[in-house]
Amino acid sequence: MKKLLLATLVCSLSSTYAVASENTTNSNKYQGFYVGAGVGTTDFHDDRESFLKNNHTVGYSNDGGAESYKIIAGYQFNRIVSLEAQYTAYGDVTHTLEKNGIKVTGKTKHESFSLAANLGYTFDNGLRPFATVGFGQISLKDPMIKDDGGLIRLGAGLEYQVKQVPGLGIRAAYEADFYTLETAVKDFDQSVGSWYLGTTYKF
Repeated sequence: MKKLLLATLVCSLSSTYAVASENTTNSNKYQGFYVGAGVGTTDFHDDRESFLKNNHTVGYSNDGGAESYKIIAGYQFNRIVSLEAQYTAYGDVTHTLEKNGIKVTGKTKHESFSLAANLGYTFDNGLRPFATVGFGQISLKDPMIKDDGGLIRLGAGLEYQVKQVPGLGIRAAYEADFYTLETAVKDFDQSVGSWYLGTTYKF
C-alpha cells in the first residue's frame, strides 16, 4: 500500500510541472494567492485492529467523528494547477481495548501540516472538481504514544467560485493523511482523514 501511494504521489507531482505551463491564455483570471479555512468530521483507520484480534484475542475498536479544523493557503497558477499548504487539527479519536470483560479506553490527537498539488479544472460556470496529492508531517499524541513522522496526503472534492463575490470559493472535499506508526512490536499503516466544508478567498 505504501508503495502504491508513493507511486501515485510521484506521478501526480510530476504531472503538475507538465500541466503548469498549459492554459496560459487569459490565465490571469485564474491566478493568485488564496487563503481559507474548513471544518469537518474526523475519520480514522487503524491496522492494529486485525493484529490485536488475530494475535492477542483482544477486542479493539476506535471511534472518530469528532470535529476537525483546517487552515488553508495556496497559489493558483491557472485553471488546472494550484499548490496548497494546509494545517489540520483532527478531532480526538477514542480507542477501546477489551479483554476478559475489562475495557480500557484512550484518546489520540492528530495534527498535520501538508503541501500538496491541487489538480482540477475550473469551468466557466465556476465549478472546479479537483484532487489533491502531496506530502507533509504528522504529529500524534495519546497517553502511551507520542510520535512525529512523514505522511502522504490524498484527497478529492468540488469547489465553486462565487461569481457574485469575486475571489470567494466554497468547497466540499475529503482528504486523508496516510502514515506509518512505528512500535517495538510492529509497524502499522494508519490513516486519518476528514470530510469537510470550507471557504477560500483569492486575492
